[in-house]
Amino acid sequence: MIDISHSAHADAPRSAVWARLADLDSWDQWGPWTKTTSEGAVRTLVSERKRLSGKPYVMKEQVTVMQPEERLEYDLLSGLPVRSYHATVVLADAADGGTDITWSARFDAPWPVFKGLWRGAMLKVLGDVSERLAAAF
Repeated sequence: MIDISHSAHADAPRSAVWARLADLDSWDQWGPWTKTTSEGAVRTLVSERKRLSGKPYVMKEQVTVMQPEERLEYDLLSGLPVRSYHATVVLADAADGGTDITWSARFDAPWPVFKGLWRGAMLKVLGDVSERLAAAF
């Protein structure tokens, strides 16, 4: 299993960060997606990043935990070749005000020989997403 994590700081109270994070249909307003839609706990995200074929990535995720103003967890159901992908977003009051956002994920690489490449690529995505959420305020 590969474990990755990135922390970012938002200059907004936890309640405001949670409101944006918990609105599953609006992630395209602050994240690297062109479209997001949800049906119950399953969400579809269309990435502006393109595959080598020129087609966008379309990911389906299922929310598994929503603890208001504290924690969001989700599993990737399809869209990337990683296996057993589970992510957790934790919000905490920062000592100097605002909110600390910690976005973590755990997954198996599709091909063990490329484990380091998958770790680096997914860490870059996680960092981008958490920094975009923090900068949305």
